[in-house]
Amino acid sequence: MSPLFFHRLSNFLFVFTLWVCCSSCLIMKKTFLTLVFFVVVTLSFAQEGIGYFYDAFNRFTVFDKGSIYELENTVVDSVRVGVDYLAYIDRQGNLKVYSNGETKIIEESVPKTMIATSHALVYKMEQRFMIFQNGRKKQLASWADRFFAGDSIVVWQARPSQDILVYENNEIKTIETSVVAQAIKNGRAGRNIFGYSDLNNDFKVYYRGQIIETPVSDIRSYRCGRDVIAFIDRFNNSFNVFENGEVKTIMNAIPKSYSITDNIVSYFDLDNNFMVYYKGESTKLESYEPVILPARGNMLIYYFEPELKLFYEGKLQIIEKFINPQSVITGMNSLVYLDNANRAKYFYKGKLYDNFLFDKPKKIELYRDLPAFTYGNNTIGFFYNGKVYEYSTSIH
Repeated sequence: MSPLFFHRLSNFLFVFTLWVCCSSCLIMKKTFLTLVFFVVVTLSFAQEGIGYFYDAFNRFTVFDKGSIYELENTVVDSVRVGVDYLAYIDRQGNLKVYSNGETKIIEESVPKTMIATSHALVYKMEQRFMIFQNGRKKQLASWADRFFAGDSIVVWQARPSQDILVYENNEIKTIETSVVAQAIKNGRAGRNIFGYSDLNNDFKVYYRGQIIETPVSDIRSYRCGRDVIAFIDRFNNSFNVFENGEVKTIMNAIPKSYSITDNIVSYFDLDNNFMVYYKGESTKLESYEPVILPARGNMLIYYFEPELKLFYEGKLQIIEKFINPQSVITGMNSLVYLDNANRAKYFYKGKLYDNFLFDKPKKIELYRDLPAFTYGNNTIGFFYNGKVYEYSTSIH
């Protein structure tokens, strides 16, 4: 169990004990409700992500849910951050993973490639293909070629068979069996979905344990999100999505450009209107082209002068006015930026937080959804669970 689990459990037991002891008192009942509300609000703000920094002596230190752990006494390399783990290469060339207050050596050499998904580290050691998940490493293939990794799906081409395999829900399945030198022509993975063209150019989708054959072929442009794939059908001159197991046409024309973040598809129509497709409906957001900011997760962020706007969970809202869009940093469910007075502000899961940092940051970082600020006399502060945790990186 993680430290956060025990923290939540202890909070709950404390509140429950108060209620049992004072259940006959109306005042205490009201207090109980207030305490429950406080606990729920506090816990709902606990962001995902693990931060790290180097102290004054270059010791590699991890910030995890309000606590710090010194992992190495020197600089490390190739740091990767997930929701509940952090991976890196130490000075001896070992691949290590930190999770729940513990650090393990999982490989005694440097991987050829590695990708950090939310809850798993997927990596390749020359030919051997591996995954580290839930505190354990597992070999997916003794010899693998190209691979794709999302939050809940891993796809790769096996060697020497050239078959396309998928790992999902702790199970390995074959998607396509090779009969020649290759099994598919191209492929892309989203958070939980995989799209590809077979050798006949038919476009197929692997989704929730099934291979779904779509009625389209010769797809040359497509992007995958969560539960959704957006693609251009040049043969029929249409812009489409694969959603809920079927293909839907968004418009009978090819957009100027398009993008996808999770299940939000944004695009420009023939009149250069900025449009968004979300859960079966298309909506016009702007009549002119805005500055679209890089985004991950389930957010669409753009700057339409003078307003920073966010499309989140089906709603469009103005976050701030008259700011430098280049100051905006995006996470999976969050964004952080400086307003026109150089004050740090943080948006997370539908709510904007300000007045938590009084110094102008010299540097801002986001570890998934965990913001870190460097300010003052080499002080680093992590804004976690509604509180700033400060640590000095200077020699005193």
